[in-house]
Amino acid sequence: MKVVEKTVSLFFCAILIACAALPPIEPSVTEPVQRPNIATIAAMDDTVAVQALGLNSTNWGYLVVDSVTGSVVAAHQPDMAFPPASIAKLPTMIAALSILGPSYRFTTQLHARGLLKSGVLQGDLVLSGDGDPLLTVGDLRALAVRLRDTGITKVDGRFLFHSAMPEFTEVETSQPATAPYNQGLGGLNLEFNRALLTRPSQGSDDGAYTTPPEAMPYIPADARMISGRYTLPVQNPAEFTAHIFKKFAAFEGVDLPSPASGSPAKDAIILAQIKSQPLIEIARAGLEYSNNMVAEIVGLAASQNQDDTTSTLAQSANTLGRWLDLEVPGLEGFKTALTNHSGLSTTSRISPRQMAALLGYAKNKHFDGWRFDALLAPGGARDNFRGRFRSPELGYRVWAKSGTMRYIKGLAGYLNAASGKRLIFSIFVYDQAKRDQLENDPARFSSHARRQSSQWRNDVEHFEEGLIQRWITTH
Repeated sequence: MKVVEKTVSLFFCAILIACAALPPIEPSVTEPVQRPNIATIAAMDDTVAVQALGLNSTNWGYLVVDSVTGSVVAAHQPDMAFPPASIAKLPTMIAALSILGPSYRFTTQLHARGLLKSGVLQGDLVLSGDGDPLLTVGDLRALAVRLRDTGITKVDGRFLFHSAMPEFTEVETSQPATAPYNQGLGGLNLEFNRALLTRPSQGSDDGAYTTPPEAMPYIPADARMISGRYTLPVQNPAEFTAHIFKKFAAFEGVDLPSPASGSPAKDAIILAQIKSQPLIEIARAGLEYSNNMVAEIVGLAASQNQDDTTSTLAQSANTLGRWLDLEVPGLEGFKTALTNHSGLSTTSRISPRQMAALLGYAKNKHFDGWRFDALLAPGGARDNFRGRFRSPELGYRVWAKSGTMRYIKGLAGYLNAASGKRLIFSIFVYDQAKRDQLENDPARFSSHARRQSSQWRNDVEHFEEGLIQRWITTH
């Protein structure tokens, strides 16, 4: 058996994930001239600050605790449940690292059954995977090379593909089917399950093509009829991956039949396999770049470890929720808190107190020497948090995960206060009235609607920074 173990650097892995991250950042807008500065916000009463920022219909909650004693440092509506957006990736990764272990690796394999005679496999070849979220075309071609190295030049039987985890055509049905962050999921994923569509003519398919061309049958049928080049999700990644493998096998002189779905026989042998990076590296990069597909695959792998009957993302999220509810001290009512693993949903709910309990549990865990807070992104480094937390008071003191949907905002993690204390914090902000109005607005994807929600996000981020500066400087 030929084994290939991926040794791609975390930096390269992170670049790949960045290419497949959450929705494109909404267009920035000019900040209001009269907006109070961060220091002024930090000194204000919360309600006064919210009004000064024009967030009158917005609701918010937060909890700050001492990470050593657990004593409450600051709180506002800590038990109110809010939609977490991408902050939901924190419980997903905490559970997965604890259940699967930091050294866990996904595996993509080639199975064979039959007789090999004069280079011809008289039997079946199966491409099987258990979900590697970082599988690249280079990895897939490496498997094709290993196949040729075994001496096989033709398969006189079936070429099958097999997903060793549940398959989904999208993450969230309420999101646009054409959104590149709402791609299909399964045991065989390739290049974040996205493809490039080029359409030369407005409103016409004449001359339209995908890169790679094999992706065309697997992109959404209702792709926008606009001219140009744009990225679309692949909705059946396993079959798509099998077609790409057939192409790479042909490059190596191996003739494969058209792929079909099927499982490897019990007596099939493993011809070659490729291992993913360890889960600790996948989690670290996945959290920093907030990749939905990575979070969903990691969550599915962890829930399958606990319950192999999972058939929906909600069931999978609830499996991890039950595990966390039993495992994490002080965490109550979390069994059905999340409807998926990535936070791409408006129906999931987490309270500041629940999030603080999860972060307190994670802080005391060491994953192959990594403490959980060191897996999070630091404010002030690169473009984390859209370039915020770079001031002398805040730089490199905020290690956190952000979550953003339109009129939904959150930030949770750890603070290194000026006093030397390490604080655990979680902030959630939600304007339900504006969100409901947005969802019923036929023009919700217009530039005007996006500018409005972008302005709201900017104002909320200003509020977040004021709160955090207050906590760091006074505690």
